Amino acid sequence: MRFNTAIAKVTELNNHLTKAGGPVSRSVAERLVLLIAPLAPHIAEELWRKLGHADSVVYQDFPVADPAYVVDETVTCVVQVKGKVKARLEISPAIGDEELEKLALADPAVVAALGGAGIRKVIVRAPKLVNIVPA
Repeated sequence: MRFNTAIAKVTELNNHLTKAGGPVSRSVAERLVLLIAPLAPHIAEELWRKLGHADSVVYQDFPVADPAYVVDETVTCVVQVKGKVKARLEISPAIGDEELEKLALADPAVVAALGGAGIRKVIVRAPKLVNIVPA
């Protein structure tokens, strides 16, 4: 129920499609009109008619997201030393705590930040955060 967010995302999609350079396919244009129909019904109805449809856009099914495209392939993990961000790792969202800890401790920026000091504690909240407390 966030009107401004919905408008921003549709605008972002439209900008991406127009910057691609090629013509937009009819099926993509129809889905874009269906996406704006709840937000701007009057203009959506006009665009739907211009696309050659005799029936109203109101009676069309709303596009359904494919779950395969919604899954993130990578996420950004923040690595902190003494509470300060020292590295950002692009990792799989399914990574385990132990593997993430090994990756964080092997990062060159983290090794430089530790400066050879021992580690008192490592807090891992996979896949988003690793906090390293030096000794």
